Amino acid sequence: MEFTNENMRFYIFMRCKLGESAKLIHETLQTVCGDCACSYQTVCRWVRELNEGKESLSYCPRPVRPKLCVNEQTITSIKKDIDEGPHISVRELSDTNGLLYGTVHTIIS
Repeated sequence: MEFTNENMRFYIFMRCKLGESAKLIHETLQTVCGDCACSYQTVCRWVRELNEGKESLSYCPRPVRPKLCVNEQTITSIKKDIDEGPHISVRELSDTNGLLYGTVHTIIS
């Protein structure tokens, strides 16, 4: 039987509820799973979260990375702003167009 992340989370959850330390939990995971065991830092983080009152270690997906807003419309808008005021800063361009500083910098480079 292969340990999945869900299995490891449950194992850590149960051992933490029994009062075991993160170090001991990680050592036993390494004994059973070998190189497939999650890192010591991950075990410490999950144990800390459980001790702070979190009741579940289920996977929470990260927010979706925003789509890059470089398209003809944004390029045209930035060109227009630069033509109107050639001394406008990248920060001002990003604020007025609702784009990230790096995105504006990429467009004007």
